[in-house]
Amino acid sequence: VCRFGEFQLIRDSWRNFNYVLDTTGQYITIPENSPTEFNVTAVNIEQNSSRIPVPYVIPPGIQRQQQLSTNNVNLLLNEQAMSLQICDLVPGDARGVFKNTNLDLRRYGTMDMFIHAESGGATDNLRDNDLYAVLRLGSDFINNFYEIKIPLRITRWGATLDADIWPDSNNLNLNLDRLIQLKTNRNLTGNTSGYYREIDTASNRSYAIVGNPNIGQVQAFFLGVQNAGQANICTEIWFDELRLSNINDHGGYAATGRVDLKIADLGTLYLSGSVRSVGFGTIDQNINQRSLSNNTQLDAATNLELGKLLPKKTGMSIPFYASVSKSVSTPEYDPYDLDISLNQKVNAASAAQRDSIRQQAVDATTIKTFNFTNVRKNNVSGKKLKLWSIENFDVSYSYTQSDHHNPIAEEDQLINYKAGLGYNYAGMPKYWEPFKKLIKSKSPWYSLFKDFNLNPVPAVITFRADVNRQFGAYRPRNIDGPKGVLPETYDKFFTFDRLYVLRWDITRSFNVDFSATNKGWVDEDSGRLDKAGRKAMWKNFWKGGRTVMYQQAANFTYTIPTNKVPALDWTNFKLGYGSSYQWTAASILTRDLGNVLQNTQKKDVTGDLNFSRLYSKWRLLRELDQQSASTAPNLPGQRKDTVNRQRPAANESSGQLKGVVKGLAKLLTSLKDVTINYSENSA
Repeated sequence: VCRFGEFQLIRDSWRNFNYVLDTTGQYITIPENSPTEFNVTAVNIEQNSSRIPVPYVIPPGIQRQQQLSTNNVNLLLNEQAMSLQICDLVPGDARGVFKNTNLDLRRYGTMDMFIHAESGGATDNLRDNDLYAVLRLGSDFINNFYEIKIPLRITRWGATLDADIWPDSNNLNLNLDRLIQLKTNRNLTGNTSGYYREIDTASNRSYAIVGNPNIGQVQAFFLGVQNAGQANICTEIWFDELRLSNINDHGGYAATGRVDLKIADLGTLYLSGSVRSVGFGTIDQNINQRSLSNNTQLDAATNLELGKLLPKKTGMSIPFYASVSKSVSTPEYDPYDLDISLNQKVNAASAAQRDSIRQQAVDATTIKTFNFTNVRKNNVSGKKLKLWSIENFDVSYSYTQSDHHNPIAEEDQLINYKAGLGYNYAGMPKYWEPFKKLIKSKSPWYSLFKDFNLNPVPAVITFRADVNRQFGAYRPRNIDGPKGVLPETYDKFFTFDRLYVLRWDITRSFNVDFSATNKGWVDEDSGRLDKAGRKAMWKNFWKGGRTVMYQQAANFTYTIPTNKVPALDWTNFKLGYGSSYQWTAASILTRDLGNVLQNTQKKDVTGDLNFSRLYSKWRLLRELDQQSASTAPNLPGQRKDTVNRQRPAANESSGQLKGVVKGLAKLLTSLKDVTINYSENSA
């Protein structure tokens, strides 16, 4: 006999609930000495179809799933149910299992499940309604949950019909709107978090709610059995086909639009809008991924060159930008009770409360902004700009305000002001050479004095001042309470930064590069400012604020004019010196710790020695270098010039180096260039 088997490990997502099932809001562990025996297993059609005393049958209306095997044969999957086997369950006590999940049930209308109950032990002694099937769903099982209790009809031993084994009266058949109505009725009594129960007289089922659960965020399920009789009982309960049906597939719509207007050469105007309704989704999204809110967004923006409105000869450039954006999101469900629609809550409230309820549920954001960027006067005259020319200046300003409120934030406002003043001058060097006309001699030995020069015009002068002030106020919403009660929190700062840059070629050989940055903080009182607070703030501003950090860097470069001395014109030396300094202020809360100072220093020397130029100053060495060039080998494919080549004169041989002296001279002149670098850093 040869048998083949497949080993499979299956994880059971349902776990025993080891706590007392009550409504006290506490997890009380089941005593270890409890006489109740509890076992969780499974029953299925293939192994338990001949079970005694009650065989397992497929519930009414359920068909076994089919699966195509590897040899293209349709196989019926094993249909099964979860079984709870309980014995010696004392009156009022319960046992069950739970499962962690994360489900949104708002798009479904009905939750259903088949339930079977039979007597356990040695006798068929249970009566109808001796047991309750208990279902709890919510975020937990003590503080936020819905509870449904179903009195069970007992299946007698020996039953074989599916209608007797799975009685219709035991089916869950829960309309999810019943839970929503339960919460609404509870809230109308003024009890918005306590235990509340309703009993249907027709079916004798009970529906209860504790806390604030919602079917839009179900994180746990509980299935169990409670003893409703007067004596200890033994039983076996089957739960099968927990399922959802009656999907709300009501669709939605979405649209976008945009208009661009060209306003001659003045600028452009942009208008756009979009809308998306509840139920809209793309074709590849499932039912729970569709939109759960009505979203509307409107945008308007313009980009203008206001300088076009002025006469052309003014040369004014005034770039202007402004925009307004508003987005509104109205949810389908109340944000505080995610399984109650907003319309239901509004209609159930009094006329005086309806506007407030709707306003609290809406998530709205409005952003307004305008700015003038780099406003300046262009040079239309064609003349050279002076240090004091107005064309060297530019001005910028921007204002942005954002207002936002949602179910959590009653007020969330952010205002930002930015202003900048800039000055930038780029000059052309004008070198003054006082000795050039006084010294008439053309001897190169006078070049050091003749080429002496000074430049009174800086190459670059830059100054920039930037001001940035932000004010933010946030107030959380006092849910179900009066407005404006909870305190505001603030997010505010006021900075004043200055930048300085100077680049100056004082002479052709001496250059200066200096830059400095001053970061200032304008101190102001906390919170919203009154008249006196604003006065004190502006007083600190006109003082330049409180410097919190200052840093500067200076670099000097000097080229020694050795090229002006004929005996040293084969050398080139550059001297460099650089330094930096940084000062950081201590916090006003810890001034006793002192400020922080940092500085660095750098010195460097670079020298280039051109020995080829030095050798050229001696005739013999210069002729030796020329001979080396004339005797250079021909390149491949190059023909020798035997026509134009001149023969050396007879008397030239007397002035040429020969023999050992020539070899030593070639060895000496093999050194062509030398570069010298020296650098020293300190901090």
